Amino acid sequence: MSKKNKFDLTWMVHHGYLKDGETLQFVSDPNKTCQVTRQPNGEYKVVASKETMTLHAFAQRCLNEEPTFHAAKWVCRKDGKILYDLWHEQDYAEAA
Repeated sequence: MSKKNKFDLTWMVHHGYLKDGETLQFVSDPNKTCQVTRQPNGEYKVVASKETMTLHAFAQRCLNEEPTFHAAKWVCRKDGKILYDLWHEQDYAEAA
């Protein structure tokens, strides 16, 4: 899991859960999308409507308010897998 159990988009890409350029979508409205994009400093953020932002900012924009739970619960890959679940996949595997 990412350092200090904090969500880290860069960690997700480096561990193969996401890919550079991959399209993500808001769970409640698949028409609201963003793309995972590598930044000049090597970290990853998302780009939506030509604006670079954190995943939290994308979820906040889609909800028009602060997410009631972790922003990763509101964003999924095109295959429907929610980022929050992917982030905790190692925890689930270890518990089994």
